Formats: sequence, C-alpha cells, structure tokens
Amino acid sequence: MEQKFGCCLWFDGHLTEAADFYLKTFEDSKKIDETHYITDEHGKIGDLLTIALELAGCEFLLLNGGSDFKPTPAISYVVNCENEKQLNDVWSRLNQDGETLMPLTTYPELGKFGWTNDRYGFSWQVRLGDSLQTIVPCIMFANENYGLAQAAIDEWIAAFGGKQTFVIKGKEDRLRASGFQLRGQELIIMDSPEKHDFDFSMGNSFYFYFKDQADIDQAWEAITRDGKEWPCGWMEDRYGVYWQTVNQKLLDWTNDPDIEKAQRATQEMYKMKKIDLAQIQRAHDGLN
Repeated sequence: MEQKFGCCLWFDGHLTEAADFYLKTFEDSKKIDETHYITDEHGKIGDLLTIALELAGCEFLLLNGGSDFKPTPAISYVVNCENEKQLNDVWSRLNQDGETLMPLTTYPELGKFGWTNDRYGFSWQVRLGDSLQTIVPCIMFANENYGLAQAAIDEWIAAFGGKQTFVIKGKEDRLRASGFQLRGQELIIMDSPEKHDFDFSMGNSFYFYFKDQADIDQAWEAITRDGKEWPCGWMEDRYGVYWQTVNQKLLDWTNDPDIEKAQRATQEMYKMKKIDLAQIQRAHDGLN
C-alpha cells in the first residue's frame, strides 16, 4: 500500500544504531531506504541524512538533523500488541536504558499498559490489544493547549482530509481522548488538564505525501494561517505541532543518481519555505 503519512524522529547522529534497534523491536518491519547529505549547507557531504523504516505498518523517518531539537513526550507512539509475550518483549526493549513514565502493569481503565521514553528519548505507550501489532501516533494537548483538542481535530481534518473515529468524554462532559484519521492514518489525541514540563518540539513531526502543488498549497495555507512557516516545507500549526510537506517528484529530484541535478534541486529547496515544485524542477533540470 502506498504510504501517505509518516512520523519523523529528529536525531543527532546514531541513525544506523537506532534503525537497527527499532527494526529488532517491532514486528512486520523493514528498512525502506536511506539518504545522505549531498550539499554542505546543513551537514557533511556523504554523512547519513535519513533512514526510512516501516515499523508495524507505520512509516518512520529517522532524520540526522543535529543537536538543535530534542524529542518530546507530547508526541508518543501507541504500540498495540497481539499478546502478553509480545507486549513484554516490546516493553523490555523500549524500556531498557530508557525512562519509565508509567510502569508496565494492569490499570483499571487501560488494561495491561506501560509508558516509557526509549534510550533515544522518544516516547512509547505499550498496551495489550486484540489484533496484529500496530503503531498509532498519539498527540497530547496540555498546558496552554488544554481544552483545544476538538478544535485541533476539526482544523487538521479540514487541512488534510479525514474523519473523527471515536470520542471519550471525561469530567463535565469534556473531551478526554479521541481517535481520528488523516488521509487514512489513524491517530489519537489526549486532552490533559495536568501541567507538564514539556510541549511540542521539532524533534517529533509528521509528514504527508502530497500529490501535487495544489495539494501542498491547500494544506500550507490552512496550517500556517495562524501558525508559522519554516524552511524546506516544514510548517507549524497554531498549537505548536510540526508538519512536513513531502512529494514523490520532490524526492526523485533531490535523490537523482545524477549528483549535479540532485544538488541543484536540493539547494533550491533550501531557499524555500513552502515547496514550489515547478521551481525545484527547473533547478533540477538546469533551467534556472
């Protein structure tokens, strides 16, 4: 199935080690590809830039971006395990050399469940499900964002396309958690009244494969209208969640086997905030 969505994890080195760690942790997993720096604006030419993985059916991009950003528990990844042995194995690996946020045990409303930051700082919720292993991204609204989860769901569905799938209410009939789909990808949002010492970070972001320029333009306008524009097709919504714009032609141009064409396309992309496919193609083809 063609991937339309992915989770980006920001690293400062250790990509090969981390990729091997995740591939050994999750079932139905494989390495998709890797890319290297081909210009020296943001890294050393030849060094690993990204490794793309499919983990339990969900695409993850490990990005060697440097030390500017760190992961945050405001974005976590819910691992639904098929049986207790699988759950215990996944927990043991993710929790080893990590930080326990909620111990693995049986909770009244959650069943058998644990929450941990792994050795690289990324946050995972592990629970006993009733089907094949899956991973579902989870977004926690807290602090200044508390009470805004439903508004965010509505705005993301309008920007990217999708639907709300379930709602769990808490005290005073307020939304406590909800499931929703964006372009076929399942996500969960939690609305927490508790104060936390973390918020969203570029260390965890999401990306979509947009089909064409009009598709990019529509989402970019919707997300950045009250948010922020960032270089290279990154955008931040008004809640502080980061989203990236990806397009298959863009990937083909910036990873062209002809290194000069790839360098021209990449350098043109570095000049941009919103991705302009036609302009990048002209640079790739040497027509600028």
